[in-house]
Amino acid sequence: MRRVSDDFGKGLNVSPEAALEFEIQGERLLKRVNELMSAREDISELLGMNPLYIMYDNNSNHLRFISNVLKLNDYDLLARTLPWVYKTYTSRNFSEDFFPEVLKTWMEAIREQLSLENSEQIIKVYEAMLSSHDLSVKTSEDALIGMNVDEQWKAIEQKVVLALLKGSYRELQEIALGTIKDTRSLSDFYLKVVQPAMYEIGSLWQTGEISVAEEHLATSLMNRLMASTYSMIDTVPSHPRRKAVVLSSQNEYHELGARILADLLELNGWNVSYLGANTPVSEVLKHLKKTIPFLLAISVTMSFNLDHTKKLIQSVRFDSDFKGMKIMVGGLVINESEDLWKRLGADGTASSAAEAVEMAK
Repeated sequence: MRRVSDDFGKGLNVSPEAALEFEIQGERLLKRVNELMSAREDISELLGMNPLYIMYDNNSNHLRFISNVLKLNDYDLLARTLPWVYKTYTSRNFSEDFFPEVLKTWMEAIREQLSLENSEQIIKVYEAMLSSHDLSVKTSEDALIGMNVDEQWKAIEQKVVLALLKGSYRELQEIALGTIKDTRSLSDFYLKVVQPAMYEIGSLWQTGEISVAEEHLATSLMNRLMASTYSMIDTVPSHPRRKAVVLSSQNEYHELGARILADLLELNGWNVSYLGANTPVSEVLKHLKKTIPFLLAISVTMSFNLDHTKKLIQSVRFDSDFKGMKIMVGGLVINESEDLWKRLGADGTASSAAEAVEMAK
């Protein structure tokens, strides 16, 4: 079956000036799109009887995502994301007709708000999305988040998923206590149980089988479990080696991958500062000034946060105090592109926490 990404970006090229105007006028564009869409007589049918605020959230994410696509001129990223978006929203009863209608509304707002020269460039991107509508619908069933589970660990991983869905922290603790005996088994538990279990939770959310609240509960429970299991093992080396700073990008609230990497680096003798999720670029730079680490590792899951990641990397590169500092990026959106890490200005990327640890050596 053809993919949306096949030939999608041919002939598309948006100038930096057009991308900048789109970003500057973004809030006006968003306001206009929301006004036009909410005034439609058929809006309830298009939204599958979902409340308007869900559409508003979708439109806000769309604005940030497209702004990133235009600034990076990365239309493969756009093409790969479309089926995922279709799957996520149709699983919540949005009509398939919603997508072409909202895209045409964005085009109307762009023509109204942007200069003629710049709007013509950006309209071509929207026309490409419109022409890919049928293929996006067809391929959306294959756009599920997931990862393979080691057969040896599959039974334990499934028990963890069930405990997460039940919201039972006690069951999670019992599973961990029966599995983790030393640093090796702790590492295996993270990589072969925690990661695939959370990917499965993400897939269940994407297909509408669990709610946002249930997905957030599962994430919260897993964060608690990781904190408690890590403290069970004597993990701190007597003489830590190189320093690393690990974080999720600004505006990025998916931090589990970064947390796993931070713990695994520490297990391997690194002196790690873990800054968690959504740390502003300015605050990260202050911390880097104090610590001057060998490695800065940035996790980014959502494509609309790529600009924050690039801004941080550029800020590090432009400061002579950080000369020689290595920068690694990873996360779902990075893994889906062969060279996105290069265009962000990083030194390398890894498809998993285990690979990241090996590269860091």
